[in-house]
Amino acid sequence: MLGKEEIEKELSSSRLWRYDENSNCLICEITTNNFKETVLIVNLICGLSEAHFHHPDVEFGYKKIKVKLMTHSEKCVTYKDIDLAKDIERFVTKIVKVGM
Repeated sequence: MLGKEEIEKELSSSRLWRYDENSNCLICEITTNNFKETVLIVNLICGLSEAHFHHPDVEFGYKKIKVKLMTHSEKCVTYKDIDLAKDIERFVTKIVKVGM
């Protein structure tokens, strides 16, 4: 279990992720250029999640994706979430411009 300060320190260089204290999860909202790009990124997130043995909540529509990370078994944010968040950011920022 990570405290708020630890989480924010881990995310200090992130341009995509924020910690939502109310829902006790990491949240990333991505704006894409079109639906094809949205599906490509959602599939990338799914593949990375499987590689991390993790299962985030993902919502998507035409040009938007919202990802929520929390270790469900722990009911809080853990390093498992931080590691996946960093991997997602590393790959997604190669596909879309960040400024989302």
